[in-house]
Amino acid sequence: MPSRKIVLVGNPNVGKSVVFQKLTGRYVEVSNFPGSTVQIFEAAVGDDRIVDTPGVYGLSRLTEEERITVESLADADLVINVVDGTRLSRDLFLTLQLIDAGFRVIIAVNMMDAVAREGASVSTALLEEKLAVPVVGLSAIQGSNISVLKSLLAAPVAAHPLQKDWQVPASWGFSGLEALLWHEEDRSAARLAGTREIPGERERRYIERRSRADALAAQVFSAGKGDSVWQNGLDRFLLNPWGGLASAVLLSALVYYFVGIVVANTVVNFLQAVMMQWVVPFIGAGVRVLVPQSSVPYRLLMGQYGILSAGLLYIVALLLPLVTAFYLLLAVLEDSGYLPRLATVLDRWFLRMGLNGRAVIPLVLGFGCVTMATLTTRVLDTQRERSIATILLAWTIPCSAQMGVIIGLLSGVGWTYALTYVLIITGLFVAVGSALDRTLPGKPAPLLLDLPRLAVPSLANVMWKTQTKVGEFLREAGPLFILGSGLVELGDICGFLPWLDRVMAPVMRYWLGLPAQAVQPFVLGFIRRDFGAAGFYQLGLTPHQILTGAVTLTLFVPCLASTLVILKERGMRTGSFIWMGSIVMALAVGGLVARFGPL
Repeated sequence: MPSRKIVLVGNPNVGKSVVFQKLTGRYVEVSNFPGSTVQIFEAAVGDDRIVDTPGVYGLSRLTEEERITVESLADADLVINVVDGTRLSRDLFLTLQLIDAGFRVIIAVNMMDAVAREGASVSTALLEEKLAVPVVGLSAIQGSNISVLKSLLAAPVAAHPLQKDWQVPASWGFSGLEALLWHEEDRSAARLAGTREIPGERERRYIERRSRADALAAQVFSAGKGDSVWQNGLDRFLLNPWGGLASAVLLSALVYYFVGIVVANTVVNFLQAVMMQWVVPFIGAGVRVLVPQSSVPYRLLMGQYGILSAGLLYIVALLLPLVTAFYLLLAVLEDSGYLPRLATVLDRWFLRMGLNGRAVIPLVLGFGCVTMATLTTRVLDTQRERSIATILLAWTIPCSAQMGVIIGLLSGVGWTYALTYVLIITGLFVAVGSALDRTLPGKPAPLLLDLPRLAVPSLANVMWKTQTKVGEFLREAGPLFILGSGLVELGDICGFLPWLDRVMAPVMRYWLGLPAQAVQPFVLGFIRRDFGAAGFYQLGLTPHQILTGAVTLTLFVPCLASTLVILKERGMRTGSFIWMGSIVMALAVGGLVARFGPL
């Protein structure tokens, strides 16, 4: 049999990516948060190529997900349409659209385990008879009936002829998909048709297909008792404004404790101690065998900021535990179905800053690690929203490592200074977000979410997701941190860092009211944020100076890791603006605090 392109298509949260995973053995992001898998995934199975597309509710080009899915379907030889057995009425709309377009279709009715738990039933045989396409019921997460689906892939599947209602003149050279899209007033299809007038029956056709899907679902689906009492009660609590706010506060506290205390302090400190006492000296001894200790190559490798002495330490002792913790936590939150509910509750507040409720992921995670939070801005719909979220993370949110040191600094100078610090940082967060919303062109994308059922995450899926995403991150970002360490060490060798000390000293003294020695904490803060904050302990500062230093350092440039990720995610132009903007705002606000802050 010649090579075929098999495309998986389905609504969000139907388990489509799990089906892809079971068919191919390849990892795919399995998420209950729409927008987190905008790219497509491919894998070869025998002579066939299987493509996993983003979750969509219909075939059009109104969203990025739909555009990618339509383009993937353009040359598909076979379509596997994955539907949720508990939500057939919703999902069969897309099924009918695929059949109307004339595709060879296999229907995989997923979540049959959930159907059974609810006491419901789905007649796959009747569905197959009504639609005249192969149908299989399965539970992808448990691997049930995957072998049956594979056997269907090996058998020939008949193509449905394009019905008369959807046909266009043969001279147009349209495929069945293009013809269907033209009838449904798709702009790209209309441009292909040239000046020919479009039918203007989109709404009628939508209503007709919606009615067909509802009638078909009513014939093949028998309802059961539905979700349990505790699930319904928990759902109502999480979607209630006060319940949602309470859960958000609790989540923030748990994230801070797990990532900021357990991982960022206990685990990181332990790994750093092991690396500094055993690993780095051992590597240093090996390097000294190869190059003289006084040479430039040795300093580049083993200097204070060297590639091996600092870069390797940074990756193994800091990034690895933090990245693992974040992806583990994110996987649990995604697979439980909680994140869409949190996004729904917070949407109205984030709209005032040019974002929608999806921004809760990076902004909450930012209090643990800004580097990782910047990566998660990918879940946002538009470049505008990703830029706003990245700026807020870089300019106004202290990471857990820095926050712990700052809390220690402020705890010894009285509640007035601590409260002032919180009010300044919170006020800037709101002010910067509001200003960006009014300044940047465009509007925040509306939050359109399908709320998946609450569920206990699958341990196997959580661990597989975490392990694979950590590996991808280290392969992608590890070389950047090695390179960054080498460049900083090179700057020290060439005299740039000592020169920066001399240039910044007057700014520290006359604008911020800090001793000239405060330059060093700011330089160290670029290497790692908590190193900079900790540097203030040795300077004997007054309470007023501690407040000024804490505010300025929080707003100052992101750490080396965050800077490199920002440049990678937002590009050199936008990334450089964010980096320079943080310096300007930090110095401006720090100078104002120095002059008008509590004495």
